[in-house]
Amino acid sequence: MKYNEILEIDDTDKKIIELLEKNPEMTHSAISEKVNKSQPAVGARIIKLKRKFLLSEVIGAEFNKLDIKLARIDLSVKNVEALWTKFRKCPYIVNCFKITGKFNMLIEIIAPNVTTIEKFIDSCLRKDKAIVDIHVNYIIDSLRKYVVPLSFEIEKYQDSGCGYFCGDGPLNTKDLEVLLNGS
Repeated sequence: MKYNEILEIDDTDKKIIELLEKNPEMTHSAISEKVNKSQPAVGARIIKLKRKFLLSEVIGAEFNKLDIKLARIDLSVKNVEALWTKFRKCPYIVNCFKITGKFNMLIEIIAPNVTTIEKFIDSCLRKDKAIVDIHVNYIIDSLRKYVVPLSFEIEKYQDSGCGYFCGDGPLNTKDLEVLLNGS
């Protein structure tokens, strides 16, 4: 089965998607010239593709162009749904995936530095009894442009790695001091 059948699109729709993937700012007139359709027809197709969730806009930072750190963390957890709900609130987590295999959850974490990611892992993941196993990989570069949303909320807790938005509630002052100072 081809994408055309699964997604209920034709070759013109595919060409429009390809053009916009290469240049999201391409005008309807430029697209209409490339696909041999009128500008209003292209506009209607773009609206249709957006309604089918085949065209989407992502606002964020280009990971491979900035000095920010990104980690892929594979987790083996007891209750995926419970952590899914908790992680939804976390500003460090770029995305969370339910997966198959040895691990059943994958999260992507973004932070200004590796130390912050390590503190997040230690304070939020390793202490969570619902998490059975953790495997961390730091992402060094990406082949294609990879846009990730930035949350500036993480600056509110001074590299604490957890607390303000955590599903478990904020850390108390003593816990925060121990986490930041190691004493």
